[in-house]
Amino acid sequence: MDNPVKINFYGHSFFIITSSGGIKIAMDPYNEQVKSILPSVSTDIALVSHNHFDHNNISLFEKTPEIVIQSSGQHEAEGIKINGFTSFHDKSGGTSRGKNIIFTFSIDGISFVHFGDLGTFPHDSTLAELKNSDIIFIPVGGIYTINHSEAFELVKMIQPKIAVPMHFKESDTKIGVDDISGFKALASGEMEFREFKKEFSVKKEELPANTEIWVVYSS
Repeated sequence: MDNPVKINFYGHSFFIITSSGGIKIAMDPYNEQVKSILPSVSTDIALVSHNHFDHNNISLFEKTPEIVIQSSGQHEAEGIKINGFTSFHDKSGGTSRGKNIIFTFSIDGISFVHFGDLGTFPHDSTLAELKNSDIIFIPVGGIYTINHSEAFELVKMIQPKIAVPMHFKESDTKIGVDDISGFKALASGEMEFREFKKEFSVKKEELPANTEIWVVYSS
């Protein structure tokens, strides 16, 4: 494990994590309704939090992934244990926008959480499972998900090493969600705040002692 884990951000909620051994896990690929130009990428494993166009475009990949996980429960792929926790895309028990899956997994000793299109705080039992995770990907753009203040409250509840905002508006985002400014104003006042262009890499021993906000811009 000499190589660090690499995290690439392609905008909206779409990330690809590459392990030190080269295994790739992609999360929530979108279609042209989100960004006009789609990235040309491949993956070994694809995770889909829910079946909406801005999170489920498996056809985006150069080659269809052999493993696509889009259900809650316990899974294993390429030696990686992946858990899916049922949550809701809205504040009305899924009656408005349906259910959403929160995915958790560990790569090279680093635990990850991808919240998908979380619309309300998870159940207490789920929160207990997620507490003190190393790196979380959390929506902050509101409108279709929790808003920036709710997202920051959830970050403080979970106390990860690194919180990575997602599902916010960038210059080329075609979906009407809020930009990062509201979340940035809250976060930078209380926590260490770092910014990256398109990607960052990290090893387990390099994780910060206290929660930091790492914002990645895809464009």
